[in-house]
Amino acid sequence: MAGQRERRRRAVGVLLLLGGVLLAVGRVRVRPREDVPPALPDTPSEAPARVTPAPAAHARLEPPAPERIPPAATGEALSSALNEERVVLTSTAVIEGIDADRPWVCAGEVMMLSARVGGTAEPGAVQRWVWPGAETGAELHPGPSLRWHAPVTPGRYLVRFQLCKDLGGRRVGVLAEQVAGIDVRACGQDEGQAHALRIEVTQQGPATFAFRAVSPHPATTYAWDFGDGSAAATTVPLATHAYAVPTPDVRVLTVRLSARSDGGEQTATAFVQVRGQPASDAPPRASLQLERVVARATDEGWRSEVRVDVPEGGDVTWDRVERLTVSWDDQVDTRTRPWREAITMEEDLGRGGFRGHVTVPASDVRPEVKQVIDFLHGRDATGEEVSLSWSAYKAGPVRPPPLPAERPPAK
Repeated sequence: MAGQRERRRRAVGVLLLLGGVLLAVGRVRVRPREDVPPALPDTPSEAPARVTPAPAAHARLEPPAPERIPPAATGEALSSALNEERVVLTSTAVIEGIDADRPWVCAGEVMMLSARVGGTAEPGAVQRWVWPGAETGAELHPGPSLRWHAPVTPGRYLVRFQLCKDLGGRRVGVLAEQVAGIDVRACGQDEGQAHALRIEVTQQGPATFAFRAVSPHPATTYAWDFGDGSAAATTVPLATHAYAVPTPDVRVLTVRLSARSDGGEQTATAFVQVRGQPASDAPPRASLQLERVVARATDEGWRSEVRVDVPEGGDVTWDRVERLTVSWDDQVDTRTRPWREAITMEEDLGRGGFRGHVTVPASDVRPEVKQVIDFLHGRDATGEEVSLSWSAYKAGPVRPPPLPAERPPAK
């Protein structure tokens, strides 16, 4: 447990500075100010000392009643701990619910959470999770999904999902939010996740994923539900699936697995985040050429030469670059910047085309970073969104150094 806590202390994410206000795009731990009470979980009824049934796969977490939210877990207290000025806004965006890969979690283990967002999307909205910290005033993580580490002390804990917007200065507008209550239980032997079926997810492309069933109890058949209406049955604990999402929006899909053996059935759930790609037969509104340069031991970091071409008859106006930093545990931090700040343009090719370069600073490539992916967003003359993406960094050398020339044998 001490090693896990130490890893969490080191997992401090990146902050996105938007108009002077800190909107979270990485996992942040903020120490409470003297006038902010320490964060405490909602006081539950006495937790059972031993839990007999294993957690079932997938659950919809219900929000607690307002009177069950302790003072340190209110939206006002968390904003104060984050040194923000909270402003509640009227919005047509809604949070439809919060799902989890299990209805409760053992103390010290991990639970996956995923929020479902509906209604009309708000331009510039940031999705984030915030909750009271055991040692800090508030903890923060961006995006629609969260890998939540349960405290070592059993009890009932609250996690808040928010749609936020920068209002300038320290002011953060809250468009919508929902609180989920999580039961953390003291588990007996053979009752934790180490003995339960789980799904390991590896992203192989923008919308292609590999899934692996992990369990100390091997199964004979595996039934996969990929969350988009597709399913597969395998006799090995492996499956791959390519998602077809017709729009460039980000979607979170629920993957369910049923593994059967002579000893019975086990179920598990995982969440995947998919960014849609245009139909393969649709003519491209912009094309990308990329060349990554060998990493250099300088402050400049890793450099990618980018060339974007827009065909005749087209006209694209670029808006922003969204940078996704993917860690080895598949957590994703997101940072968005105006495109001319993120990309150094060297030549204007007309109609929205250009030649330039983008860099990944060495300071952004921590040991836990597996990959950095950039998405260039814009719109064409009809208002349709145009998106291009490239991998700006991958762990390991981009180009292996050349082998030394073989010396001729001495005579």
